[in-house]
Amino acid sequence: MNIADKVLIIGAGPSGLAAALLFADLGYQNITVVERRSSAKDFEKNKAFTYQIDGRGQKLLKRLGLMKDLESFGVANKSFHATTILPDGSSKTIDSPIIDKDRVTCYWTTRRNLQTMLYQAVQRRTDDSIKLLYDHSLSSITEAENGKALVTITDSQDTELQFSPDILLACDGLTSTTRKLLSDWPAMPDSHFEMKKYESPSAKLFYKVLNLPPNFSIKGQQSEVNDHRMAYVFPSIHKDRTKAMALFGFPVANAEHPRSVNIIREADHHLWTLKEADDLITYLTEAFPQLDIPNLISKEEASDFVSLTAGKFPSPQHALSLYARVGREETPTHCLLIGDAAHAFPPDLGLGVNSALEDLYELETYMTDQADISDDFKRYEQHRLVESEALVKLVQTVFPYQYNQSPWRMKMWVIRFLLQHTLHKLLPWFINKPAFLLVQNHQLAYSRILRQKTNTDRVFVWLPLLLLAAVILLLR
Repeated sequence: MNIADKVLIIGAGPSGLAAALLFADLGYQNITVVERRSSAKDFEKNKAFTYQIDGRGQKLLKRLGLMKDLESFGVANKSFHATTILPDGSSKTIDSPIIDKDRVTCYWTTRRNLQTMLYQAVQRRTDDSIKLLYDHSLSSITEAENGKALVTITDSQDTELQFSPDILLACDGLTSTTRKLLSDWPAMPDSHFEMKKYESPSAKLFYKVLNLPPNFSIKGQQSEVNDHRMAYVFPSIHKDRTKAMALFGFPVANAEHPRSVNIIREADHHLWTLKEADDLITYLTEAFPQLDIPNLISKEEASDFVSLTAGKFPSPQHALSLYARVGREETPTHCLLIGDAAHAFPPDLGLGVNSALEDLYELETYMTDQADISDDFKRYEQHRLVESEALVKLVQTVFPYQYNQSPWRMKMWVIRFLLQHTLHKLLPWFINKPAFLLVQNHQLAYSRILRQKTNTDRVFVWLPLLLLAAVILLLR
């Protein structure tokens, strides 16, 4: 490893900033992070996601010495409890039965908080090893005279900067421009960075983000939403699939911070047809009689909401390759996909940002002190490709109906979950825990969880047949 190597990171989201911090800790002195947002304070409203940082993500944050920061920027939770406030104003608080009691303490945090935390960690460094270039976008990747990749980036004024990095990290998400441009490299095999996609019921869903105040009163009731560390669920009065919905307010670390509510529904939902702020407020007022919507949602907030284009959950997918060595053999640029650029999927299991941070944690374990890091990156790729494929297949199959887009399938999932959980307690040597519990154990590899799930699925196929055969024999 040559610590004089130049590292260029495309994307200053959580994975990009974390990658910069990791490489700086490893001794690299010339790290540049390129981000198209105008500044670190510029956040896309429809990406106001709430993350739960579990044990997988925490491994890297511990390595970077940021766990104390996470405790400040997040809300700690060992289990998961939420208060549901029904349309009639009545409320009940329950603990979720689908949380593994043995999992590590997790932390709710917003995307904004996580990025701010990582940005501040970069700013605290005194060695000037990391340079952040906001308001810049990747334009092209060609071959430089020195044989390396020549990466051209431009700002909003079309001013160009060029880099010839030793290491190029694609941390620019699902629609990665880096991955696309590398795929067009003349000598690159056609399918090298192709994304392999899988079908999923949740991949057909659309979402938007709505902001609610952190605290407010319940209409016509004495109760209040007054605990910023509590999750709140507000079901609508509607039963019809094209109008029914729920608002889910996640915990927030700051009592003054708005609650970002992710609204997730099918493509034909009535909500997506609303084009005017007044129409949105009228619809939400009708749908949620327990909430004083006109006083909770400003005209400006409603206008922002209807003007946004609804996002769509991606199909579960992973790249066929994670690493490429481009340029001349003697002076190559080593290119690596990290996070959503390497694997992307709906948020069914909450593993998106955690798997991205785990990518970086695992990457370090394969990096040695040898001058040529090709072998290191290849060994990382071999390992992580297996895990990426397993991860994507788990997201595809474990809990895709949690958004209640098909109530009867959701009920069947709950029945299967409770049955399997009970059988595991009775026959732990024969029936594994439900996969939804297994993924909460950060010490288990995705590939191992997938094998255990596959084995248990086979048992559930054959068990009824064996029981039926036994009954027939007994009745003879």
